Amino acid sequence: MKNSSSLISLVSHGAFGALALALAWPLSGFSAESDTKAAAPVKPIGMYSKVDSIDAAAQTFTHRNKDGKEVKFVVTGKTQIKNGDKPAAFGDIKVGDTVSGSRIKKSDTEYEVVKITKFGVVAPKPKP
Repeated sequence: MKNSSSLISLVSHGAFGALALALAWPLSGFSAESDTKAAAPVKPIGMYSKVDSIDAAAQTFTHRNKDGKEVKFVVTGKTQIKNGDKPAAFGDIKVGDTVSGSRIKKSDTEYEVVKITKFGVVAPKPKP
């Protein structure tokens, strides 16, 4: 009987020891810190694009690159729109205008417009 009670004592102490070790051991893959870290903010990049088409309902405009690829620019409720120092609206932009400002890349063919600082027809540069 002494052997069986020693065995039970050893098993129960071992179970408590294992439980204590499991609770004290850091779970590096499941830390709360990794869940609460926010992704690094995306830095806007410059924008200087000629408007080839406009979808007023979707608040988007497109530009066709030199290689023929169409790129969509999405204006959101957070987009700041000015034309120089004057406040402006999306409806003021026309096909053929060149739009300057900043954008955030969403994909190879889509950008979210952060800010429009200037737009209008750009006069061609005189040839020397």
